[in-house]
Amino acid sequence: MHKILVVDDYPDIVNQIIDILLQANPNYYLYQANNGHTAYKAAVSLLPDLIITDWDMPVVNGIEFIRNLKKCEKTKNIPVIMATAVNLSPNDLKKALEAGAVDYIRKPIDAVELIARTQSVLRLSDSTKQIIDLKDKELAENALSLIKNNKFIISITKELENLYDIIPDKTEEITARFHRILDEINNKVKEDSWQRFELSFNSANNNFKKNILEHFPDLTEAELRLAILIKSGLDTKSIASALYLSPDSVKVARSRLRKKLQLTSKDNLSAFLNKF
Repeated sequence: MHKILVVDDYPDIVNQIIDILLQANPNYYLYQANNGHTAYKAAVSLLPDLIITDWDMPVVNGIEFIRNLKKCEKTKNIPVIMATAVNLSPNDLKKALEAGAVDYIRKPIDAVELIARTQSVLRLSDSTKQIIDLKDKELAENALSLIKNNKFIISITKELENLYDIIPDKTEEITARFHRILDEINNKVKEDSWQRFELSFNSANNNFKKNILEHFPDLTEAELRLAILIKSGLDTKSIASALYLSPDSVKVARSRLRKKLQLTSKDNLSAFLNKF
């Protein structure tokens, strides 16, 4: 069932919206807040399918509320309908849409319009969630494939090295060719696996590299790959397999990345990366 958060500093308007929506669909779960500050906390906790918010409110107004939602990884995809009786000009509409609202309702509230827009946005929300779920599934599958492929390469490489050790009368040419072939196998499979994973990551996390490089342009490619894997939720052991590193090396690399990102010991690295 759909969860809808209604935000307005006038209780009568909140009750009116809730009554209209419940008459249209008694199965809606309706929640309420009276300003953008409490609404943001409610949104993070409840993760509603839709938010209907007033523009002019105390503490935090509707525009700032929407902007805060879009900055948060957990709430950035929640659709928001802006409702207002005052900010009705084309420039106001443009401002609301640029902040992240998906639709706009004028007060006094018209029941037919409210129901129609709510149902339309909820259908859009359902479609968006399905797309996100598919992207997240694809990302998880590609991360697992990357780790498995790299573990397989390591095992094959060790087996080939063991076979090489028992070859009698090895010439310098044979030795050079053997190591060149191993390097080609390692580099080819590693890059192919990473490219597949990165494609699915970029699909699920639009513009992550671009956004983080705007703030930290001196990040190296190795540091970007580490940041991507951390943002993807992989643990140290999995990251080590994905990057052909030991777990201790990953810990050192994480520490260096934290310094590059100017984080203190109190800052959570994963939470920080999720902002981009």
